[in-house]
Amino acid sequence: MALVHTAHLTCRQDALELFKRRLEQHAQITLDAESGCHRFDVYQSSENPALFFLFEVYADQAALDLHRASPHYLKFRADTADWVSERKWWFWRAFEPRQS
Repeated sequence: MALVHTAHLTCRQDALELFKRRLEQHAQITLDAESGCHRFDVYQSSENPALFFLFEVYADQAALDLHRASPHYLKFRADTADWVSERKWWFWRAFEPRQS
């Protein structure tokens, strides 16, 4: 069953352009390198340009665990550590309504 990961990342204003480029690069590397990552979309708030929304779909928990342990993820976190002032994330599974 697919696992959806969403995140809100708030970036410092003075690092905004650097962060955008690095985040775009990270999303593309993830999609290219990880067969278990089926989708990695990045959105920027129209009201607050420093706020980013990430929508990621992984094949399963193992694929997400592999992503979080990957060298490119760890490098992204290290590269952007000083730029991100706030992180919030959530994990989602498909809702399957009860059969009547």
